[in-house]
Amino acid sequence: MTKFSKIILTVVMVVVWLVMVTVLIPMKSSRGQWATVAICLLINGGLAVLYSCIDGRPATFREWLKR
Repeated sequence: MTKFSKIILTVVMVVVWLVMVTVLIPMKSSRGQWATVAICLLINGGLAVLYSCIDGRPATFREWLKR
């Protein structure tokens, strides 16, 4: 089940990047571009934390960094 979850999360992360690029190309406002990039980075950051906790939730932040 963990391998399947990692595959799904990886696909979702790639989709977030593809959507970001698709939205940024026609966008003319630089403020909108910065907002879109920030939102996509926050989403992918959250997904990355979730991805790293799939095998087992670390007890402390230091243990999480050792992974």
